[in-house]
Amino acid sequence: MIIIKENPYRNLFHLEPDCGLLNDPNGLIQFQGRYYFFHQWNRFSLDHGYKEWGAFTSSDLNHWDHLGSAVLPDSKEDSDGAYSGSAIEHDNKMYLFYTGNTKNSGIRKTYQRMAYSSNGYTFIKSEKVIETPSGFTEHHRDPKVWQSNGIWWMIVGAQTIDQVGAINLFSSTDLEDWKYEGVFYSAQTLDQMCECPDYFQLGDAEILVVCPQKRTSLLNGNENISSYAGYLVGAFEKNNKCFRPESDIMLIDEGFDFYAPQSFTDEKNRRILVGWMSRMDEAEEKDCPTTAFNYLHCLTIPRELFWENSRLYQRPLEELKSLRKKRITLTKANAKLLSDSGAYELDIQLVNQTTPFEISMNNGNTVIQFDGKSKLVISRLNWVSGQREIKELHIPNLFEIQIFNDASAMEIFMNKGEKVFSMRYFCAEEKREIFYSGLQENGSIDYYSYKEEVE
Repeated sequence: MIIIKENPYRNLFHLEPDCGLLNDPNGLIQFQGRYYFFHQWNRFSLDHGYKEWGAFTSSDLNHWDHLGSAVLPDSKEDSDGAYSGSAIEHDNKMYLFYTGNTKNSGIRKTYQRMAYSSNGYTFIKSEKVIETPSGFTEHHRDPKVWQSNGIWWMIVGAQTIDQVGAINLFSSTDLEDWKYEGVFYSAQTLDQMCECPDYFQLGDAEILVVCPQKRTSLLNGNENISSYAGYLVGAFEKNNKCFRPESDIMLIDEGFDFYAPQSFTDEKNRRILVGWMSRMDEAEEKDCPTTAFNYLHCLTIPRELFWENSRLYQRPLEELKSLRKKRITLTKANAKLLSDSGAYELDIQLVNQTTPFEISMNNGNTVIQFDGKSKLVISRLNWVSGQREIKELHIPNLFEIQIFNDASAMEIFMNKGEKVFSMRYFCAEEKREIFYSGLQENGSIDYYSYKEEVE
């Protein structure tokens, strides 16, 4: 067996496990002054065959500790997995809501469950569970809970027996006993199942986050699944116990790697969102370079949400600025820069950019091209095929590109968070070349190192 000592892919500011496979962020909350980011975790292997909740915790959103296991699949109603869910605080206790998954003779059965804690470390499971309402398959999961006017509400991702995506609604006055209120929202646009729903108010808008999923194996297994994360604007009609949409589904993130986002409000009254930074297929997971170090996947950086210009804006948290170590400002039309690490930030200001602009990063692994009009092309080298894969975005009046580059993860914020693009990439070299061309007069690029660099 070959022992690899140094890991060029270990991220500095994107949360990832020391071992095993991480997926959906769960139970995001600030509790007793500390932030908790729970997550789906297979600590034993690099596949999706086992699910428990792991937990990261922080006091400042920059320096994190991993607490290890938080919710285990150790009871009858969750014996085959503690699936995704959410967290709330009530009466000085943290409550986690999650889906217990069971399989008997290959037949799936799910239960919505609750566990509570006084210290954020040890959790007691309630014996009461919510069973799947009639008219739905056992693809019924990912409870999100919130309170409004003294009533606790829960939405759960669902699939109708006609194999249409849906979201179910439940209510409670005590967080223990829940009443089924009917279908919160369902439409053909939710494809064959809706995962990881989220609902919140932002400014004068009501937002419903959805993850529509297409399934070819509708009863068993998970092969050939495709899905994405989007949001609808509308209204929660409490009299009718349903969500009335006023928009089509819009993408939250335009990138290669973003799914299963969840949001929460912290003590500063900020609505913060975190997503799972992967849409890798089976071959990409199998050949992912981090598997040589016995771990897989990471989370996005936390993003603050805003409702502006009748759309969702996402911006990196102010706390990230404390990671900046060294600043270099570039104003030439063309320039090259060598970073001593993969952890850095670029703030690109485009002033009246009417001609093509291009920036290549991470020794050519990731490239951004703007045609000077409205077309933005973002590309990366795929680590399985070795081919360059691209996505095109339409952004009239592009004036800012803010890039958060980590050792193997990149997030790009355009026009103060009007659009966001997330992707994984894999560059084995420690030193990373940055090259750009075509910056017009009055434009500028600020480079910030996130590590102490060798002069």
